[in-house]
Amino acid sequence: MKKVIAISCLAALMLTGCTKPNNNNDTESTTAAATTEAETTTEAVTTEEKTTTEAVTVLKEPDTEPLTEPFTESEETIKQRREMFYADVRPMLKLYFDKLLEENGGHAYMEYTFYDVDKCTVPEVIIKEGNSEAEFTIHVFREDGFDGMYQIGEFGGGHTALCYDADTDKLVLAWAQMGAMNISSLDMVDYKLKEVTSDEKKLAPDEEIDDILAEENIKKLAYISVYKPDEESAGYSIIHHADGTEERKEELYFEFFE
Repeated sequence: MKKVIAISCLAALMLTGCTKPNNNNDTESTTAAATTEAETTTEAVTTEEKTTTEAVTVLKEPDTEPLTEPFTESEETIKQRREMFYADVRPMLKLYFDKLLEENGGHAYMEYTFYDVDKCTVPEVIIKEGNSEAEFTIHVFREDGFDGMYQIGEFGGGHTALCYDADTDKLVLAWAQMGAMNISSLDMVDYKLKEVTSDEKKLAPDEEIDDILAEENIKKLAYISVYKPDEESAGYSIIHHADGTEERKEELYFEFFE
């Protein structure tokens, strides 16, 4: 599995519109890559072989079942990744925000939180960034233990809250807009974080989103938002606690929290 060092080559995919974003859209690229490989194999068949038999192309369908043990690691490897995570997380977040500032002419907004999505005791970094609520994108990064952090998942983040299922411990995306709601559970599939279940709902006029989440035993994750409106301002951060309270800091705040 190819590892991506730090953040310098990351690009944010901005999604717009009022409908739930279509995640896990990598099937087409996988099929195209397989088709190209099959065509190359077919062209390599000699003229003599073509006169006796035709090349048969078989495309492997991508796996859809979540892996029960997505990563097989020794305790020593996990320990090393954990140590590197705590060393990498603060500079990684700052570097990512600096990249957003560069791309947006001196202003940027992002939210970040942490969750152990693969249940290995080393948290993943989850970043939501964009220039408007409708255009947010969610990126999930895993610590490599050697070369830094690399992305294991990307999802549409417009009108979406980051949550977790208290019954299954899965990471959950709760999207809601104009009386419609969708609750998506994420899990590891082929070493990538992907949407594995999706539950669409219609909200009654007297229903609140938080009421639906409480019925499903889904909890919102605490997170930190970082905002710099322009080049001249210092910017500020807000710690959004899981209980709904907030704490403002007059600085660009990049720290790990539990």
